[in-house]
Amino acid sequence: MLNVKKYRKEFPVTESYIYLDHAGVSPIPLRVKDTVQSLLTEYSEQGVFAYEKWMDRVEDVRSDFSFFLGCRSEEIAFVKSTSHGISLIANGLQFNEGDNILIYEKEFPSNVYPWLNLEKKGVEIRTLSFRNGKVELEDIKNGIDSKTKMISISSVQHSNGFKADLRKLGEFCKSKNIYFFVDAIQSLGVEPMDVREFNIDFLAADGHKWLLAPEGTGIFYCKEELLGEINPVLIGWNSVVNEREYDKINFTLKDDARRFEEGSLNIIGILALGQSLKFLLEVGIENINKRVLSLGSLVIEKAEKAGFIVRTPENIEERAGIISFGSEFDPSEIREKLFKDNVLINYRDGALRVAPHFYNTEEEIELLFNKIDVIVKELKD
Repeated sequence: MLNVKKYRKEFPVTESYIYLDHAGVSPIPLRVKDTVQSLLTEYSEQGVFAYEKWMDRVEDVRSDFSFFLGCRSEEIAFVKSTSHGISLIANGLQFNEGDNILIYEKEFPSNVYPWLNLEKKGVEIRTLSFRNGKVELEDIKNGIDSKTKMISISSVQHSNGFKADLRKLGEFCKSKNIYFFVDAIQSLGVEPMDVREFNIDFLAADGHKWLLAPEGTGIFYCKEELLGEINPVLIGWNSVVNEREYDKINFTLKDDARRFEEGSLNIIGILALGQSLKFLLEVGIENINKRVLSLGSLVIEKAEKAGFIVRTPENIEERAGIISFGSEFDPSEIREKLFKDNVLINYRDGALRVAPHFYNTEEEIELLFNKIDVIVKELKD
């Protein structure tokens, strides 16, 4: 059984706040903070003399993520954000006039704007509607044709928490020879991921949500077999082989995903992200998943008891960490009143959004709904 009390000590935020917005920006564990502080000390006291050690640690993080995602380290690049990773493909893959890309109506803008930017090339962006808040494979089948080149979807929808069946979607895309891109920011850290098993071609995710890392550093996966089909749109000294031979110009791109790391790396961010991943792997992704789903079930129970309309599927196979529920009241007003009372949740698409992580407690969920009940009564008076 997961020892929540033991790991809760890693989150001093719990001493002052009830933090239930890990689908937004998460607090970082103490060991991640310590990693950053230690690295800053090395920067201050050693400067470039520690550079080789840092780069070795960067490669260790790359290796850890390859294990985490079920791929080879050569297929992993570090990026600054999910948008960065998506843009690498939107601008680097050859799209022709008349091609079309399928996305969903409720996608976070990171997974919308890079594709809309292709409309100027004559690429059609087809936006599919949710059906009962879900991504239905049948709708995707009806939405494609011989000119469909890409399906890009979030592993978990940021607004209502629906979890896509990546295995089925990946199998379908493979059978139709369609590229499959996954925005995984709302699942990595709380859901197991195997890019090969799910037939994912490309994946991107920032670390500041469920991965419990600082903002500004993420990972990008590109299937090894497809590297040659992507034209790196950002080129720099670090994109090429023998990158430190500064006096010898040899424009030969690296033969792995590191070709997408065009310049100096955010070493502090990468090592912080790596420490977060080690922490999550120590706790155990399966343990985290069970815990988060259990807390989510409690949120659903309390929301229904309070008379709210739950928008997230109750079936644990169709949800991850996000629980969304609506009411007749303005969710932004409830959110702001909770914020002033040191409780953090959020709202999306006209509904409240609660996103607990594994270190949250049942008592915090109880307190949340007690406070919501008081606020609702105040708004009625």
